[in-house]
Amino acid sequence: METPPTSAAVDAAGPRPPRVLIEVSAGNVAKALLVALLILLAILVSDAIISILLSGVFILGLDPPVSALERRGMGRGKAALLVFGAIGLGVVLIVWLAVSPFWNGVETFVDNLPGYIDELADAPGLKELQDNTQVLSKLREAVADAAKSLPDVAIGLLGVAGSVFGSLLSLVTLAFLTLFGIISRPALTRSALELLPPQRAERIDATLRQVIRAMSGALIGNVVISVIAASVVGVTAVIVGAPSPAVLAVIVGLFDLVPQIGSTVAAVIVVAVTLVAAGPVPALILLIVILVYQQVENYLIQPAVMKQAVQLSPYATIASVIVGSSLLGIPGAILAVPVAASLKVVARAVTADRRARMAALRGQPQPDAA
Repeated sequence: METPPTSAAVDAAGPRPPRVLIEVSAGNVAKALLVALLILLAILVSDAIISILLSGVFILGLDPPVSALERRGMGRGKAALLVFGAIGLGVVLIVWLAVSPFWNGVETFVDNLPGYIDELADAPGLKELQDNTQVLSKLREAVADAAKSLPDVAIGLLGVAGSVFGSLLSLVTLAFLTLFGIISRPALTRSALELLPPQRAERIDATLRQVIRAMSGALIGNVVISVIAASVVGVTAVIVGAPSPAVLAVIVGLFDLVPQIGSTVAAVIVVAVTLVAAGPVPALILLIVILVYQQVENYLIQPAVMKQAVQLSPYATIASVIVGSSLLGIPGAILAVPVAASLKVVARAVTADRRARMAALRGQPQPDAA
């Protein structure tokens, strides 16, 4: 039978290592499972969350003009429909101005193809080939048949495009979500604030008004940047003799509404059209101008405009666009600056008391909470 170790033997062996006990309660397990479930749901409905976030930006950004019409005596619903209708009409006109000349050019080119083939048939080298094989006559007949079936081909192409870009149909849902959100925004805000103590509700309401101004300023600043881009490309197109300079400017302005990414897509379209219609030299000049302007816009114009519109530093503007586009692509690029400006407003409101205490300790004037 073994005897237990004496105290002298324990002292010689050294102190025992401390024991660490980890207790996990049922409540902590439930909270962890709830967080994991919420993360899983967020992943599964990520597209819906992005749509709701975009809608929220548009709701808050379009609230000032709707509220201005409401203060003039117009009902909230009518004011929202008027603002939304004006935006929708503008988008339709822009798309029509951009697509109609392009489609007319395609039709004209296809209609003139038989004449081009007839001119080739009179060339010395091809005349003998035509007499022996009738290849140009067969080509002419094929082109004529293609011209007759052009509408059917266009419908087929539109069907393919619709299957590829089927997600664009979600824009309809986004539009109605934004419209209903604009109409019900004051009621929703009032219902939420009624659940809070009066002093806290007043402070949150003031912060929300600042967020609305920041969102609206970001949207207006984005439009201003797009107008500048469209003007630069339009003037350059006139100088180099590109086809339909106004249409090219509209295309650039429309795509430039998407920061960073949109200008690249617009450059590809504009340069390709200019190359086909005006030749390589005008297309090269236009490409150089667009590439240079893109750098100026991304690192000079956009930070300067956003600094004036939403009081966001150039560093924060560029960094937010880079992070947003990296995380969510095009939606992230659109959300980046408005979200960053709103977070700045919220952060200043949350830290207003602490900043006031620190300013008092330093003997400085208390900072503005805005």
